[in-house]
Amino acid sequence: MKPTTKAQACESIIEIRDTYIKEIVKFKSDDEESIVASERKKQVFKQRKAWAEEMGVEGEMIEEIFRLLIKRNIQIQFDKKNSNK
Repeated sequence: MKPTTKAQACESIIEIRDTYIKEIVKFKSDDEESIVASERKKQVFKQRKAWAEEMGVEGEMIEEIFRLLIKRNIQIQFDKKNSNK
């Protein structure tokens, strides 16, 4: 089904992202840092905030959205890893 509203489009993007998150964990090593990727997270937050500000969107808000999204993605990956053991 094609999204008809911006909210549905956002939900569709998150659904697609979840699919990728569940698959990518298969290629990560078993150590926690391979999933958490602390340095990568810092880069992502900084970059997304900058992109938002360039577009005239509140950078702090976008950074918080990505913090929540990545926190959830990490949990999905840990859950998937643990269910495969």
